[in-house]
Amino acid sequence: MRPDHDRSFDEHNKKDTEQSKEISHPEAAQPSATLLLNAISQQVWTANSAGKLDYVNEVICQDFGHTSETILDYGWKAFVHPEDLNYSTSLWNASVDSGQEYSNEFRLLFADGNYYWHLATAKIVAQSGKSNIWVGTNTNIHNQKTNEARKDEFISIASHELKTPLTTIKGFHQLLLRIADEGRIKDYLERSAGQLLRLEKLIGDLLDVSKINAGKMVLNLEPFNFSDMLKNAIAEMAQIFPSHRLLLQNDCNTVINGDQYRLEQVINNFISNAVKYSPSSDKVEITCTVVEESLVVSVTDYGIGIEESHLKRLFERYYRADNSATRFDGLGLGLYISADIIKRHGGSFWIESSLGNGSVFSFKLPINEGIRFEADIKTDNYYQDRYITISCPVDSDIMHVNWTGYQDMHSVKHGGLLMIEYLRNNRCSKVFNDNRLVPGTWSEASDWAAKVWLPLMELAGLKFFSWVLSESAFSQLSAQKSVENEDKQAEISFFENAEEAMTWLVNSSL
Repeated sequence: MRPDHDRSFDEHNKKDTEQSKEISHPEAAQPSATLLLNAISQQVWTANSAGKLDYVNEVICQDFGHTSETILDYGWKAFVHPEDLNYSTSLWNASVDSGQEYSNEFRLLFADGNYYWHLATAKIVAQSGKSNIWVGTNTNIHNQKTNEARKDEFISIASHELKTPLTTIKGFHQLLLRIADEGRIKDYLERSAGQLLRLEKLIGDLLDVSKINAGKMVLNLEPFNFSDMLKNAIAEMAQIFPSHRLLLQNDCNTVINGDQYRLEQVINNFISNAVKYSPSSDKVEITCTVVEESLVVSVTDYGIGIEESHLKRLFERYYRADNSATRFDGLGLGLYISADIIKRHGGSFWIESSLGNGSVFSFKLPINEGIRFEADIKTDNYYQDRYITISCPVDSDIMHVNWTGYQDMHSVKHGGLLMIEYLRNNRCSKVFNDNRLVPGTWSEASDWAAKVWLPLMELAGLKFFSWVLSESAFSQLSAQKSVENEDKQAEISFFENAEEAMTWLVNSSL
């Protein structure tokens, strides 16, 4: 609720507008500390270990136009933009639960009635003889955000302005092609046609990027037959690329709810890249399969491939889609746009490749909106469903975990919470974690695993963790990201061989 639209908030504020703005922390009311925090030019705040705001400095009071008593009474959520509130709350709750650093960008309501972008960061601080507190700052980044918005607006306007003359040029170019006699002039016109198509695609990509950055890419979701769309897209691309045979290996006759135009754009981009990076081959294979409750599409080429170091950079780029410093190099705008389209459909995107051996570009889309997890077997020391198997043998301190099939945020959270429960209840301190049957990527869950799951596993008793990796490069990178926690206490090692992983685990001791 916006405080300036809340009558009770206004009435409350009238009562304390005459009160002093001298602020002190409820647990440590040191005048020198208060003066120091009030002298800082950015917003400073603290919260108790449960996440409840209990102190704000004078900068916050001046910016919000309310006294500290009013701000503390209503809490920080009253000043966050409604569009940013749900995500900000989920991040804050996750940090409070795990004790990991909080970092987020949101808009805050100021006294002038406008919202301004801020970067919020907070860490838990231990106090001698007292409960822990959260100490945070809000840094104004509104100018930076505004400049980025202006840049995107310029790109959008420029792209729109370029489309009109380009359409005219294409029209005259097609007319000249029809009337030109065979010979050098017609040959030049045919060569230039490809460059016009490239220019048209570049303008379209720039428009899409500007929409993504501005949060204005809207999907028109409706049910459609994915198989029909895929066949039509392949037929059209076969006309554009006669040098390659585009082979649909198997069909998936299923209806999904999505934006048909945007998903066709993804297919076209994958095929274009496959042709572009396989100049010495004449074949591109497309597969479409239904796995559990997901649709998996792969485009395979037999070209130059991608070296491992570049593949890691691609993972970073699409794992963190806001990385503006790197998203425009490498394979271009097309994959960045495709990754965003897939993400907006609730799916995931990954690449399998090695230098000189071609590449496989894949994406997964959910067919049904919700996934239900039903246990096949559940006892005090054993659990099994279609995504995870957990076994805690009696008189052993090792918990055995096997993950199966494609994973996403929902399945990783489901399995991760089960692991915490079984580890604690069976008093295990070691985990043998087998990912060999996990293809694709689950990068959307990596942050949650690092910030929430791993600290809770340690609280449940985890000391040693051996992780057997999948052959999938993106799955490996997802795994490595999930344990990037500078505060971790448990010893974690990655293995390609299961026997080596078990040997290390058995021989590990404090």
